Formats: sequence, C-alpha cells, structure tokens
Amino acid sequence: MKFLDKLGLAIFSIIVLILSILLCLMFFGFIDMAVITVALNNLMGIQNGIYITVGILVLLILLSIKCLFFPSWERHDKGSDEEGILLQNDNGKLLITKGTIKNLVNGTVEEFKDLEGSYVEVEIDENNEVCVNLTINVHKETIIKDVSTKLQNKIKEVVRKATDLEIKEINIKVKDVEKEKTERTEEKENVKKSNTTEE
Repeated sequence: MKFLDKLGLAIFSIIVLILSILLCLMFFGFIDMAVITVALNNLMGIQNGIYITVGILVLLILLSIKCLFFPSWERHDKGSDEEGILLQNDNGKLLITKGTIKNLVNGTVEEFKDLEGSYVEVEIDENNEVCVNLTINVHKETIIKDVSTKLQNKIKEVVRKATDLEIKEINIKVKDVEKEKTERTEEKENVKKSNTTEE
C-alpha cells in the first residue's frame, strides 16, 4: 500500500473513530446533546469555523469515495502465486501464473528419488524472465553436483514443454542431507530394541 493511501486511511479511521465515540457517549448519556450543540455553535461562530467544518466534511466524503470506488490495495503482492506472465496470440490471452510454474517444478522434483522435500520460489522480473529458487534435501549417498545439474536441466525442459517459457536461471540450495528411509527405519528399530532390553 502506498504512503498516501496509508495516510488517507489513517486520517479517515481517526475521524470516524472520534465521531463514533462521541455518538456512543451521547446515546449512553455521558455527553449531553446541548454540549455538542454549543460546541458546534462556537465552531461556527469563530472566524473560518465554517470553512474548517466544510473542509473536514469534504475530506471525509473524498476519502469515503476513494475507499469505496478506488481500492488502495495492490492487485498483486510481490510473492503472490496469481502473478505471472501474460502470453497473447490471435486467439486471445493466456496467463501463466507463478503457482503453475511452482507446481511444474514440484512435480519434477518428486521424480528424483535422491531428493526429499523441497521449497520453491518463483520470481518474474520486469522483462518477464523467470528465475526459480529451489531449496531441497538430499539423501546421504547423493552426488549433489550431478543431481542438481540433472534437476536444473529437467526443470527447464518440463517448463519449456508445458508453457513455452524459458527459465533464466534455477538456483538450488541444499538445506540438509537426509538419511535413506531404510536406514532411518533400522535406526528407529535399533533404538526401540535397546530401550526394551534396558527395561
């Protein structure tokens, strides 16, 4: 949200809050209606009082119109999966979203048996160039350099085939080295056995 939008919303909220509190206090009898009437008469009586009142009312009207008809939220967050690349041809338009590219990358990662768990981030720059940041866990015996090269090539190929988009770069971060499932299962069984023998 832009600074002016935030400022306008803050001013609008403060004015509405003050008016709401005054109305509540009036309804519950904490403030007499005569006090409000006297305050308004005094405001109108001072020099430029009418201009101040009209200015506040016009400001409220403008802020209300802006909030109702010109929403201030940004259409896409930077990390939004709905953001994407718009392709156009004679038949119409096609929006390929970040979410689509993420799903293609995740599907490709799942095909690699040496990998376990992944986190994908897709970035699209002003020139519609796609960059994929991929965080993975690998198994203990994996040759990381070979697997990462194969994975990068495979992801580029899958995305190109499915969407006709070229990926500028695929950055891979290996977060952890996992033990093979069979090793982990055996370790758990050994721990259970040692616990039962100790008892």
